[in-house]
Amino acid sequence: MTAPVLNAKPPRPALLSASLVEALITHDLSAPVAVVDLELCLVYTNAAYARWFQRTPGEMAGQSLLTLYGPDHMAPLQAHLDRVLQGEVVHYQRQVPDALGVPSWHNISLSPWHDEEGNVIGIVNVALRVHELKVTADALRVANQRLASHMENSPLGVLEMDADLTLLHCSSRASQWFGWSLDQVRGRALPELLQQSQAQGPLDAALKRLRSGQELQNRAELTLVQHDGAILHTVWFNSAMTQPQGQVDSIMSQVENVTERVMAARQLWPQAPQSPPDSIASLLDRSDFLAKICATLQLTPAEARVAVLLTEGHPLKRIAQMTDLSIHTVRSQVKSALAKQNLHRQVDLVRRVMSVR
Repeated sequence: MTAPVLNAKPPRPALLSASLVEALITHDLSAPVAVVDLELCLVYTNAAYARWFQRTPGEMAGQSLLTLYGPDHMAPLQAHLDRVLQGEVVHYQRQVPDALGVPSWHNISLSPWHDEEGNVIGIVNVALRVHELKVTADALRVANQRLASHMENSPLGVLEMDADLTLLHCSSRASQWFGWSLDQVRGRALPELLQQSQAQGPLDAALKRLRSGQELQNRAELTLVQHDGAILHTVWFNSAMTQPQGQVDSIMSQVENVTERVMAARQLWPQAPQSPPDSIASLLDRSDFLAKICATLQLTPAEARVAVLLTEGHPLKRIAQMTDLSIHTVRSQVKSALAKQNLHRQVDLVRRVMSVR
């Protein structure tokens, strides 16, 4: 008895012949393929191309593109065909209706067909359906345009950076505030653009916390000297976008220009503390509190300022020094505030003011 052959290899399939490849392209390839001669008459089509016209490849042979597409549809295609007949490879997108008349997007590739001497004797047309990709890309483009429009119209300046703080985008408002041109600053690091100094420490620290993954969002204050010598007070609202693995991919800063509010507040609070990092926030909080007191208790800004300083425990003499007023003026403002609230003691005025918080 003959012993069985172990680990016998299965027989290899026969190599594809040219005729089998032609049959594959003609009948099984889903991408429409067509070849036309110099008269723009069809020399060859596969089944996928013929189905566009609800015909068979045999019925398509010899048909002219003008007859198939009609004058209206041929007009925009003619420019592409002329370029290919000059020896150029052309790619473009267009919508092609299916057998039910429903259009879908296709990538069209037109290549010149050369003879042995290199002369163009026809055009090879290959189409690839990309409808879903096209629709998705268009939706993404519209969404990006909408987001970009919001950024440009925002009262905040918007800066987008990569994980290394290299500037990727700068809104026009931020460019105006900082005196930057996007073409000049794109690709440069934010710390370099801001010209590092000790005053920028809080912002540096905030961005480092984002880059390390310690925080996903934070805020920081930054005071800058512009090119013309003007002071720019800003508040930065920073956020990080991370990859699924947790690695920081990009950082966005939305910057609020609070210069006018700071200058107005310092007129009301000339002796307000200036120490970082909370000087701007503290100053604006006190001014907002003062505005709330004016509206709620019907006090003048001067009366409200004295009342707030009383709540902080300052005696009248110290208040006069802090506000550059005479002690008599301060006493008059306290008396007026008491009268408006129908109160008689300073301690009652302090309680009334504290209740507004």
